[in-house]
Amino acid sequence: MNKMLRSKFWLVLVSIFLSVLLFLTATASNYNKTGQQVSNATETFTHTLKNVPIDIKYDSDKYFISGYSYEAEVYLTSINRVKLDSEINSDTRSFKVVADLSNVQPGTTTAKLKVTNLPSGVTATVSPDNISVTIGKKKSKKFKVEGKVNSNQLATGYEIKNMSTGLQEVEVTSDEMTISQVDHVVASLPDDQILSGDYKGKVPLQAVTADGTLLASVVNPAHTTLYVKVKKLTKVVPVSLKAVGKMNDKLSDIDYQLSQDTVTISGSQEALDKINQINAEVDISNVTRDTVKTVNLSADNVIIEPSVLSVRLTTKKK
Repeated sequence: MNKMLRSKFWLVLVSIFLSVLLFLTATASNYNKTGQQVSNATETFTHTLKNVPIDIKYDSDKYFISGYSYEAEVYLTSINRVKLDSEINSDTRSFKVVADLSNVQPGTTTAKLKVTNLPSGVTATVSPDNISVTIGKKKSKKFKVEGKVNSNQLATGYEIKNMSTGLQEVEVTSDEMTISQVDHVVASLPDDQILSGDYKGKVPLQAVTADGTLLASVVNPAHTTLYVKVKKLTKVVPVSLKAVGKMNDKLSDIDYQLSQDTVTISGSQEALDKINQINAEVDISNVTRDTVKTVNLSADNVIIEPSVLSVRLTTKKK
């Protein structure tokens, strides 16, 4: 009887131990799963977007705005990767960076930037958070168009022969104060052009003051064709030939005649003004009979055409 009781007692103890062990194992498993789900749910995704355009709301029929930054940087955060990717893509993006100037009076003001139309679950921070804007009463006026080529855009030895534009007059729109400062509209040769020949191309138009300062404005049309004809700066000068070396003692004289007496030089106007003739030398040291030699021509800061002349040497014996 005692053996039977002891046997049941140990069975009960073992059963209780196994039950507790199974409970603890199940609890630990559930805890791990729950922790993993929470960890996954709170994972955060971020992305920084640069050059996001700013949408400025104002009465464009009445006012003209200037002096502001056109783009901003937006920092996006979300726990939903799909939504974040949608906002990163400019084609599927729903949010906008907005500056509301609907009730702003003429003058310079600071406009707050706001991010609107963000989908739920996505947050955004914009930088800068405000922009400085100048707003004035809108005005339009017509101005003459002038071509412009900077002096450093002409290759050495060239000058402008003629310059014209496809449009003689265009309309400029800006605020009243800016319009009062406009003197004309320029059609400028692109900065990367160095002219050593004629030019024809489409160029942007910009409103400027009398001294060439660019002004904030809208020009309509925005482009025109610029025509530039250039010519080479040249000058015709004589060639002065001098014999060098010792004449052979069997000769009494040597006559020499150049293939041409003048040459054309090209270069800057300053260089051309300094040269009135080209000096050349012919060596007669080894001349014993009639012959033809060549001489190389050179001068400072100019190009000589032709740069090589022939000299006919005629000898006279004693």
